[in-house]
Parts: sequence; structure tokens; C-alpha cells
Amino acid sequence: MLSISFPALPRAEISLDGPTIPAPDGSVSILDDPPNGNHIAIPVITVCVVVSVIFYSIRFYAKYLGKTNPADYLTIVAFPLFWVYVYYSYRLSWTSGYLVHQWDIRLKDIAAFSYVCWLATLLYLWLIALVKCAILLEWISIFVPEGKRSWFAWACYATCGAICSLSIIIFIMDLVNCTPFASNWNPLIPGGFCRFGIAEFGLASSTTNFTLDLIPLLLAQKVIWGLRLSWKKKLGISFIFLIGITGCVASLVRLYFSTRFYTSNDTSYYFSILALCSMCETTCAHLILCAPFTPKAVMGLKQTRPFARLKRYMTLKNDTTYVNDSEAFREAHELPRVAKPKPREHWFISSRGTGNSITYSQDSNRTLQTNAV
Repeated sequence: MLSISFPALPRAEISLDGPTIPAPDGSVSILDDPPNGNHIAIPVITVCVVVSVIFYSIRFYAKYLGKTNPADYLTIVAFPLFWVYVYYSYRLSWTSGYLVHQWDIRLKDIAAFSYVCWLATLLYLWLIALVKCAILLEWISIFVPEGKRSWFAWACYATCGAICSLSIIIFIMDLVNCTPFASNWNPLIPGGFCRFGIAEFGLASSTTNFTLDLIPLLLAQKVIWGLRLSWKKKLGISFIFLIGITGCVASLVRLYFSTRFYTSNDTSYYFSILALCSMCETTCAHLILCAPFTPKAVMGLKQTRPFARLKRYMTLKNDTTYVNDSEAFREAHELPRVAKPKPREHWFISSRGTGNSITYSQDSNRTLQTNAV
């Protein structure tokens, strides 16, 4: 998200009950109960929250069956931070609301709106950095053998460094931008001034974010198609990791509206759109982080006793040929022995494959071990 900056206003001309900016030609300020887009924003946020919770639950269950890695520690920090970010996303609807034109907001109400935007911006910077770095570290554990380093690993580490550096720079600039400190969200403080334009810097950061989203996705595809697997398995793995395209699309949409935010003085309206784009981008990042563990979670779920009993019940219900004294009936009533999940085994490594490892193509001597996850 981006902070909102407002032009300096002559003190004699300020009317706290008036609009923040003059209405454009052909429009009239509606200051009492102005129209807003909360009916759009709240369902979008809710869907993003539900999707994120579902896929985080899948990841946590899959990790419970296997071994942890450095990406899991970042995830543990990111997940509770996500809920704070969700709270402020909902809280924005309790102020002037989403998708409200700035000429429909009273000047005395703009500080409350801007304060929530400013806090959400800082939360977004840390949240998206943690999730993106967790994604890259997870990909290293998947595609690079433990204890070894490759060009893919170094590229991921470099991208993590770039993401962290960008987030830290923007975070510090957001904190020190305006003097006094409260001027970061309140344009009415006497003597307040800001050192740089938020819209210009926001456009630059959106462009950089889109580039940093695209590079790891292309690198992962190159590694996947270099694996010694059947064409169908390569296609399946590639499809799962192509979920990253959703994150790139969200970043691209955010970049587009950053240009509108840069060229328009209706900052409250376009910031609301950027806020929703940021929430969607964060949700896409959660999908990228958690979706590859869905098959493993499903396999682990199939090995539990409740699933075995449900399967037995459905078998008996659908097959009317069973009789109580038949051998088939007795076999169906026997619970299968639940196999203990193998630690750090990838779902796409078949037990009928080439043993305990899958190697890359001949131009690489690396080995994708079964304990990569």
C-alpha cells in the first residue's frame, strides 16, 4: 500500500466541514453519507481471508507431517501479522470508506482515513516481504539438494535480499518522510511538511515489485523442466508453480493503478483500489507459498483413521452386494493400517520411480532428494 499526501492548504481558506478538495466540473460534493464501495471491498477482503486461511491450514498440516525449514519460521511470523493487516483493511471501511472520491470527504475526516492507510502501508511492506522470502526459501528446499548451492539458490537469495532492502527503504522513508511525525497522516498540522512525494515513490516501488515477482517464477520453471521426470509429471509440477502468475497479475494491476494514483488528485479513491489490489496480491502470495503442499496434505489425510472409516462407510453404502457373512463384508470392516508419513518426501516423487532421488538433466549434476521438503 501507499501513503497519501495532500497539497498544502492556505490556513485562511480551510473549512473543516467542507470537502477535502474541490469537486471537478460536472460533479457535486456529497458530504453527508457519501457513496462508497464498501459493498465491494468487504466481500473481496473476506474472500481473500477465507482463501488464505484454507491454504495456510493445508500448509501447516503438511508441515506437521514432515520436517521444517527456514521458510516455516518466516511463515510463523507472517501469519499473525496477516491478521493485523486484515483488521486495518476492514477498519478502513469504518472511516470514510472504500472507493470514496476525495471531494466527498470532509476535511476534518481525512486524517482518520489517512491514518489507517498509513498503518496498513507499513504492515503490507513487512507482510509481503516475509511471504515472498518464505516462498523463495521454500523453493530452494524443494529444488536444491540439502547442503548444496546452485545458481538457482543464489538467484533466490539475491531476490530475497532485494525484496528486504526495498521494504526496509520504503519503511524508513515512510517513517521519516514528514515533520512533525503526525504529518505523515494529518495534513492539517500547522508547519507540517513532507520531504518527498508518495505517489512518485509508490510508482517506482510497484514497478520494482512486479519485476521481483516475475524473475523467480521464470527461474522455477527452468528448473522444473530440467528435472528427469515424465512429461506429464513436469507439466503437473509446472502448473502448480504457475500459480505464481496470479501474484504477477495482481502486481501488474497494482502497478496500473499506481500510475492512476500518480496522475490524479483523487487520492482517496485510487488508494482504495490500491488497497484492494494489495490484499489480492498478498492472497496470491499465500497461494504460491501453500498450494504446492496440497497433494501432500491430501495424501496424509487419506492415511488417517477417520478417512479410512469414512471410505469404509461409503463402500458399504454404495455396494449392496455385501452380506454380513461374506468375506468382502469382513474385509470392508477391517481398518487399514495407517502408514506413517515419510519425512520430507515430495508428493511428486513416486515410490515406483528411480529409487530415492530424482536427478536433473545432464547439464546439471544436482540431485533432487526426497528429503527436500
